[in-house]
Amino acid sequence: MESPFGRRELKLVLAVVLGTLLVGGGMLLTVRLDEAIDERVRVGAETTGEVVHVERFRISRSFAATRLTVDYTFDGVRYRERFSSELDESEFRVGELLDVRVDRADPTRAATPDGYATEDLLLQAPTVLAGVGIVVIVISLALIRTGPRRD
Repeated sequence: MESPFGRRELKLVLAVVLGTLLVGGGMLLTVRLDEAIDERVRVGAETTGEVVHVERFRISRSFAATRLTVDYTFDGVRYRERFSSELDESEFRVGELLDVRVDRADPTRAATPDGYATEDLLLQAPTVLAGVGIVVIVISLALIRTGPRRD
């Protein structure tokens, strides 16, 4: 029995499924990262960090991210780590002091109560995954709607 769909339609339907999986993966990654960061803020060891470098860069025309390099001390050891946030509008300056919550098991993993964490650019991945997924879905649905090409 032959499928009522041609090869082109099947590829487009698979692209819609892939796009949906990308959006879902982005949502799942957001939840997992948020839970890990919230846990660190809730039970992590408190210390103070100093912003030593601020870097702002564009990911797309409408989306920019801020990456902070922060020095902090935990158990007498000085750490210098990069922090970033999922979606931020904050303005930081070099020399500014931050409340930092440090994971006691791995002091290189830290977070601030306002959502900055040492997961750094991984925090941007959910937005990128969801964005790519939405683009794939929209393009595929538009191509399905227009029907087969007539050459």
